Amino acid sequence: MQQISTKEIVDIVRYNDTSVILVEKIPINKPGQFKVQYSVVSFTDRKIEPSTKSAYLLKKFGANFKRISEIIPNFVQCEASILYDRRVLAVYPNGEAGIFDRDGELEWSGEFEYHGNPVSCAALEGKYFWCVCPKENCVIRYSAQNMKVDLRIGGIDADTFVNPTHISYDGKDLFVCCDNNKVRRIDGANYTASDYLNFHNRIEKYYKYGDYAIAVMADGAYFLENNE
Repeated sequence: MQQISTKEIVDIVRYNDTSVILVEKIPINKPGQFKVQYSVVSFTDRKIEPSTKSAYLLKKFGANFKRISEIIPNFVQCEASILYDRRVLAVYPNGEAGIFDRDGELEWSGEFEYHGNPVSCAALEGKYFWCVCPKENCVIRYSAQNMKVDLRIGGIDADTFVNPTHISYDGKDLFVCCDNNKVRRIDGANYTASDYLNFHNRIEKYYKYGDYAIAVMADGAYFLENNE
């Protein structure tokens, strides 16, 4: 495991098959103020190169990124998925969400809740997307066609996912950060959950890309190859 950033990580989006765009929060001279920095991290040679806001927004929101980023002021703080019909879903950590049509205009805004508690994340799986509900100890799959709950794994009285904070999808399986320092895997074939990784420190986000992965912790971001 190699540390690739010591800054606060506010977002990670896939750039291509062998790299991601890393968004870091950088303090500036004025107290309490920050700027964001965009970088491309290559898996194959582990190089980190500067990137641009436009490249990041294009990968995150698609072709209508300019219009969407005008409507969403804090675009780095939400998770977004380009749905099967080219609409864009954006979900904030507090459960606030919006859906943008094919022209980038906001067609729906509201909140995602489960039993009155906010859900967050937007891990796309075909015509579905996954969220986490920390207070209910569960992960939830929604249908992107009607935005209704399709499947739930875990529950308030279960220990399947204790305080889940993030979920990601690698095209095959799902990975859930939970119980402070654990990553649990949901098998994409039968949706059974099992232990996957344990860290010494609190894990905030985990993204797997084939043999490579990025782990986000309180002290920055780490690169993993074959989970090492």
